[in-house]
Amino acid sequence: MFDLKRAERSILVFLLAALVIGLCVAAYQKSHRSPEVRVGKFNLENDGAFLRHKIDINTAGLEDLVSLKGVGGKMAARIVEYRLSHGAFASIEEIKNVKGIGQSLFDKIKNDITAD
Repeated sequence: MFDLKRAERSILVFLLAALVIGLCVAAYQKSHRSPEVRVGKFNLENDGAFLRHKIDINTAGLEDLVSLKGVGGKMAARIVEYRLSHGAFASIEEIKNVKGIGQSLFDKIKNDITAD
């Protein structure tokens, strides 16, 4: 059929083997891909070098709130209590109405929170 020299046949067999192996690897990767998980909003800082999850102060529980810089258990409880008695925060700045949260603490947490 084809008049190929031994070296040409070897190259052809090698290329076909590489193609088959490549197709098998691609099929394996496609079938074993982990599902994509989305977990809320993220904050990119330092040109994307650091990825941080923003905490929604309208839905966050105590555990999420205490993960904020400068917010302890009592402060987290005050945030939840304020939210329950006054309704959802209209903006992140409204968190300064919670007793104990002044401009200084707000400046520490403002990049880590959202009020969606």
